[in-house]
Amino acid sequence: MKKSILLLCLMTLFSFAFSGLCYCVTQETSAPLKDKLSLQQKKVYVIPINGTIDLGLSAFVKRAAEQAKEKNVDAVVFDINTYGGRVDAADEMVTIIADISPIPTFAYVRHAAWSAGALLALACKDISMQTGASIGSAEPRIMGVANNPQTTDEKIVSALRAGFKATAEANNHSPNLAQAMVDINIELIQVEFDNQLLILTRSELNELKVKNPKKQIINEKIICKEKELLNLTANEALDLNLSNKTLSSQEDFLNYLKTKLDKNANNIELEIFTSNPTWSENIVRFLTHPIISPLLLSLGFLGILFELKMPGWGISGTLGVIFIILFFWGHYLVGLADFSDLGIFALGLILLVIEVLYIPGFGFIGFTGILFIFTGLILMLVKHPFTFPSLEFTNAFYTVARAFIITFLLGLLGIKYLPHSSIFKRIQLHARETNELGFQTKSLPEKITIGTIGISKSILRPSGRALFDQDIIDVTTQGEFISKEKPIVVVKIQGNKVFVQQKKEQINANDLA
Repeated sequence: MKKSILLLCLMTLFSFAFSGLCYCVTQETSAPLKDKLSLQQKKVYVIPINGTIDLGLSAFVKRAAEQAKEKNVDAVVFDINTYGGRVDAADEMVTIIADISPIPTFAYVRHAAWSAGALLALACKDISMQTGASIGSAEPRIMGVANNPQTTDEKIVSALRAGFKATAEANNHSPNLAQAMVDINIELIQVEFDNQLLILTRSELNELKVKNPKKQIINEKIICKEKELLNLTANEALDLNLSNKTLSSQEDFLNYLKTKLDKNANNIELEIFTSNPTWSENIVRFLTHPIISPLLLSLGFLGILFELKMPGWGISGTLGVIFIILFFWGHYLVGLADFSDLGIFALGLILLVIEVLYIPGFGFIGFTGILFIFTGLILMLVKHPFTFPSLEFTNAFYTVARAFIITFLLGLLGIKYLPHSSIFKRIQLHARETNELGFQTKSLPEKITIGTIGISKSILRPSGRALFDQDIIDVTTQGEFISKEKPIVVVKIQGNKVFVQQKKEQINANDLA
């Protein structure tokens, strides 16, 4: 009996021991299994490239790239949708993207990566495109005086072609595809040679045939004809190995990104940081936009021009100065303009004012002033130091030329037709007030009528001051220049505005009424 109880106790003790051992073994093996099932965090920084590529955008990209490196992210994604812009801004951004290394960079072309946008895509290590997107068309163009695009000379094309080629080679993309986006004189052919698909220029293909006369080159296919710029759809870029993936949505891209960051994409979770331009960066981009920038110039010139045609200083001159300040301020913030450029512009403006107000006729000082103004504005539009040939220097020249031409034409139309317009008549005082009607503003002396004779007390060109009996009032000529202390006669009165011309014959002091 005792032996049976002892055996039962031993069996019970053995059962508890075995159960404890199994529990311990189960706990040790479940911990690493739980770690395998846990998701690994990968930090991704997204930098959007939208709209026109300008120096304001490059400043934003520089700030975002520095933040990405500070966060020690696992990948930087450039979400690209642009038809291009300034080449110097794109060059800056290519350098910024290269400095992100060793962090991998991904270009996701959402809709278009044309011109300078194609260069940014080539600057990334990996390119993927959304269905319906396109990439290419990067021939350098300048906007002529008539605002029509014109092709540039071979020197600029050659320089840009070399930049595209170097950027593509640095990131293991086809250099020939990159060059064909820039130069219409490049013909590309895809061939099969030694079980490899090659993308060659016509000269490279001929050279390959000469060096390998016994080897067969098959499946020749023209990718880009001569006199045509290369522009690839998403599927075409995928077939030519420029793009690594064609995607239908941003979610598909994120799934693709997981596979690039980890072979087992199910084990990782993306922590996404997206950078966006600040309000100040958006304002700077607005002020330096290729359309807004020359518009600010034209409005500034027009405001000052109309102010010179009116006595005293008013709202048109104030607005003109504000527009020019906004133009300089925007370009100063993006690193284009500096105080030496402003100094050249200000010196030209001073010389022009001296010529207009104090020197009869228009001569050397006035011409020099216009030349200084023109030079200062061009220097405000180009990156320092600039080199020749410079596409941006040529564009700056045409931008300033357009602003001058627009100012001249609108100025002539304004001076000729604005005084007779209904809007101008509504804001101009035509009726004189009398004591019976009530005194509200200072009106012209009643003795001043058409034919009244006076003396110019300042240079009238066209506006200035004149003495009529004991009254000194503001007067305006009809375009002629009248020196000080010259006899004048009133020829027209519009509201409180008095138009005069020089009286040719001599007059007596008693005639001044």
